[in-house]
Amino acid sequence: MRLELRARRLVCGNDRCGRRTFAEQIQDLTARHTRRTTALTAQLTDIALFLGGRAGARLSERLAITTCRDTLLRLIRALPVPSPDLVPHLGVDEFAVRRGRTYATIPVDMDTHRPVDVLADRTAHTFAAWLRDHPKVRVVCRDRAGAFRDGAHAGAPQARQIADAWHLLHNLAEAVERVVGRHRADLREPLTTREHQDDVTRSAAAGSNELDIHGRARPLVARTRERHQQIHERIERGDSLRTIAPELHLSRGTVLRFARAADVEQLLVAAVHRPSVVDDYRRYLHHRWMEGCTNAAALTREIQELGYRGDVNTVRRHLRPYRTGAIPTEAPLPHLTVRRVTDWIMRRPEQLDDTTRKCLEDLCERNPALATTTEYARRLATMVRERRSEHLALDVWLADVRLDGQPEFRTLAGGIRRDHTAVLAALTTTFTSGAVEGNVTRIKLLKRQMYGRADFDLLRRRILLSP
Repeated sequence: MRLELRARRLVCGNDRCGRRTFAEQIQDLTARHTRRTTALTAQLTDIALFLGGRAGARLSERLAITTCRDTLLRLIRALPVPSPDLVPHLGVDEFAVRRGRTYATIPVDMDTHRPVDVLADRTAHTFAAWLRDHPKVRVVCRDRAGAFRDGAHAGAPQARQIADAWHLLHNLAEAVERVVGRHRADLREPLTTREHQDDVTRSAAAGSNELDIHGRARPLVARTRERHQQIHERIERGDSLRTIAPELHLSRGTVLRFARAADVEQLLVAAVHRPSVVDDYRRYLHHRWMEGCTNAAALTREIQELGYRGDVNTVRRHLRPYRTGAIPTEAPLPHLTVRRVTDWIMRRPEQLDDTTRKCLEDLCERNPALATTTEYARRLATMVRERRSEHLALDVWLADVRLDGQPEFRTLAGGIRRDHTAVLAALTTTFTSGAVEGNVTRIKLLKRQMYGRADFDLLRRRILLSP
């Protein structure tokens, strides 16, 4: 289709004017020095905002629009950046521009759930300066990062800070996981695994080169003992973890894990008794074997329909004791891992089935530290989930943890005490940082579309202007 337009050419009556004629522009259709209509430019701009340069150019080609990626990027950069209006309720969080290296901050309007700006870093000074330019902020929803807390105190002392409830539960779960990890040796079935563990320890002390019950070589135990001794000797000598890591040719995280272990037995249990992909299906396999189904391939197909991701050889190794006559009289209990026990503790008690509840109760009876951890974790989780407004309940919890809580819980309580006002606000209000986390997820999508080739200014425009 071809459109023919008639436009007037205007003549300037000023003899001193360098331009004698002017072409009339058609409203909402043309603009000066352009080769596209306004509608086509708007369409290409939307494509650029949704997909970026390279992907947008490919889609434009499929739509029979001739353009290139550089043109699409220029259209984004030509758009005006909106200036934020009044933002009484503000949410803030960080996101990674380059993970582990460069981070930025995104303030979000909690009423509209739209980002209002993008800050080039995540320091308290930058955030405080932004808040001073927006003095109408009355509420700041944030996670428990110290930079945002200090920035809000300095830039908006009149604002009420509210810690996010999800982050508070996440910090609690991390503390629980560290406590359970320290007591990993007790996450075994009461009789059989204790005997195996004693056998493993005695064999390792005797220098045996046989394989353990999981098919792993005894040298792993000897190497773990040797590394634990070397690292702790250097720590007692006064060496830092940063110095020990290259000297022993280990990563800093490995050195930190060995340094945190009070004794080598914690590391041995983690190294020798590693979970298997078939652990979640042991009870099912036991019941099916007792019903008469002894074909490993058929049982593998059955548990694959339930979500099993392993192969038939793993099932055969698990059923090998059954074929030799060592059939348990009762169905085996769920394999206790750190993550699984942490999930049981953090879950609402009424959501646990009878078997899970019995396992957790037995574990708490064997280990008083885990019983105390379960009690304190559930008390705080109940306060957060039910938004209890009793000021005294949180203070009592902090006092109890200080007296007889685990070291990990005392660390958590110290952080809550420093951020007491914001945490208490999280227990008494309905504000959350969910809208901020949603925008961070959207930013991750935009980053993947841009493949890391664009500058920060283009990323900022796409964050603020993309629908």
